[in-house]
Amino acid sequence: MFHFLYDAYNGYRSRLDDILLVHEFLEEVPLKLGVKTVMPPFVLPYYNGVVPEDCGISAFVFLAGGHFTLHTFSYRGAFFVDFLCPRDFDQKRLHSLIDNVFPAEKKFQNYVNRTAGEQLVRPAMDPKKDFGPHLLFDIDDYAGPDTMDGIFAYLDRLPSKVGMTPIIRPYVVKNGFGRQEVVSGLTMIAESHIALHVFKESRKACFDLFSCTFFDTMKVPREIKKELKGRVVHETLVSRGSKYKKYGETAAQKVKFSRAWLDNVSSGRNKD
Repeated sequence: MFHFLYDAYNGYRSRLDDILLVHEFLEEVPLKLGVKTVMPPFVLPYYNGVVPEDCGISAFVFLAGGHFTLHTFSYRGAFFVDFLCPRDFDQKRLHSLIDNVFPAEKKFQNYVNRTAGEQLVRPAMDPKKDFGPHLLFDIDDYAGPDTMDGIFAYLDRLPSKVGMTPIIRPYVVKNGFGRQEVVSGLTMIAESHIALHVFKESRKACFDLFSCTFFDTMKVPREIKKELKGRVVHETLVSRGSKYKKYGETAAQKVKFSRAWLDNVSSGRNKD
């Protein structure tokens, strides 16, 4: 599984709030990369959150055997992209496509072959500096939920068990990669997303949990693995938005920028 992760901040709020732009982005990028999609994009505006600065747009599209997700946090000027695919793709082209649509001052990317056990080159997770954690499992000899109903039920009950906030019911599709049948499921949470892909013939599974909220790194993985039976060959916990709290923006800063013009309005006297 080839996984491209892209974190960016100091972007344009108007673009990060543009529902049509987000939809078009998820629709066209896989086509330009020559990657097959198995559904139309799903776009979810999220503007009634408990934490106002967590508001923005969450969107995803299932790829054949993988997924492509985008989470924007418009009040923060930040966004995060994941592109997970069973076959190799042009990561430089993907980076360019993202930059063209969502330019940002600060960005960090990573690209790895998870199946081969390549390690993500990222700094150690630091709750005092970073945006949030991303937990990855790659499983062989998989014996957990593998039907559409089973994966739906697992993803439906998992958020509450790990202290996350579901904002939709899970989406589950049956698709294929090569000659393999794949069952893919994804649910959006207020914190970002949880996804599971099961390859029926090879008995392999790929699990992701991305959260903008830091969680108990002992309890959460243990709870997840209770039903993901099999041999975990790779377990990775990485930071997203490294040094975000140093370089990122707050809602107050966005307001300050938007009102900067007031300081230059003439009051009828020449201040110079």
